[in-house]
Amino acid sequence: MTYQFLSGDGSDGTPSADYAGMAQAYRQHLIDNGTLKERTTEGSNIPIRVDFLMSDSKKGVFSTQQVTVTTADDVRNILSKLTKDGVENINTGLIGWQSGGETLSKPNSTSFSSAVGSESKFTSLISDFAKKNVDISFSREFTTINEDMVSYYSNAAKHLNTKYLQVDKTDILPKNAPVTEFGYALPKKTAQWMDDLYEDLGEDSKSFTIDGASNVLVSTYSSDGVETTVSDAIKLYQNSLQKMKKNGTTLNLVAPNKYLWKYTDRYLQSPVGTSQYVYETDSVPFLQMVLNGTMEVYAPYSNFSFYSQADMLKMIDYNISPSFVLTQKPSYLLASTTSCDYYSTEFDQYEDLINTIYTTVNDVLSKVKGCEWIGRKVLDDGVIANEYTSNDGEKTVIINYTDEEVTINGESVPAQSAAVIEGGVN
Repeated sequence: MTYQFLSGDGSDGTPSADYAGMAQAYRQHLIDNGTLKERTTEGSNIPIRVDFLMSDSKKGVFSTQQVTVTTADDVRNILSKLTKDGVENINTGLIGWQSGGETLSKPNSTSFSSAVGSESKFTSLISDFAKKNVDISFSREFTTINEDMVSYYSNAAKHLNTKYLQVDKTDILPKNAPVTEFGYALPKKTAQWMDDLYEDLGEDSKSFTIDGASNVLVSTYSSDGVETTVSDAIKLYQNSLQKMKKNGTTLNLVAPNKYLWKYTDRYLQSPVGTSQYVYETDSVPFLQMVLNGTMEVYAPYSNFSFYSQADMLKMIDYNISPSFVLTQKPSYLLASTTSCDYYSTEFDQYEDLINTIYTTVNDVLSKVKGCEWIGRKVLDDGVIANEYTSNDGEKTVIINYTDEEVTINGESVPAQSAAVIEGGVN
């Protein structure tokens, strides 16, 4: 444990004694110990994350049925439309691309469904869009399992009493969902499945998206007393990701824990709300300030109620890029699957919104891209000043959450908007 004491307002060049200074000091500490590494940014525009949910399974009359809502050809068409609309710097993860869909396919399966697309179609898709600077990766959740996916014997983690770790989701899933009880994979199995899938698909895509293993840690016990601790699990996951990084793979991790930040290129589903702890009086972008300039950080999916003007301003305030999850067909087709929580995903409903959100956020954040985030001030209720610096000088992003126009340093910032002004603010 490291103690570092802060004092002053930062005018002497040392971290200030507030949350912004704490974030700066912690960020530097993580850089010094090798957890984080400063990176140069490419291009003038911010990135955007556009994931695709392709298929899942539901109960049928005699067996389960795969529900396909997006094909490889649909992904090609949608990405072509977005690039034509002027949306740039896109990266994407393909969810539920395996035969059986996201819920019933084994995590390391490379069995492609003909209804979704053959392996050659995916290979062609990834290759063609790589030439257009669009990064497409296979996505997989590696930790949550069920007995229709794999046998629990030799695959599932156990409590100290040797009972399997299980979660019953009967009350939150539809009655005709194919499975309602879930377990957790043994850490060594999770690591093995990541290695297997990467070995089989690493040549198809130089990018890989990981969920579950990025943010869930479990220990396991057996009847003979042999155990895998959470520390052992961390080492297993670190070793797997390190092998991928050595091959130059871009790693997209969903809400990764700190022990994986060293390997993270894109932090997906960044938190933007308060933790609800009573000693916190406000929600602030502490995590985002710590990670700034070391990896790309993305907001929660905008099509799940994170798309209002205030939400767009929060993306600018927190310096995070927008993200969406899309399907070609209507999302109601997923109502009987375990993906029923993806309740609004149809591309035709969101094409205009994607362009609006990307343009709004990019117009501001592109002007401070590559700059160092050095401070954040609350000038008044609902008026925020984020301070950035670079070789070109200091810039300040003013975020006006209020319903009234404000004037900062002689610059007018309309209600519910954000603007970049040169220099700092008092």
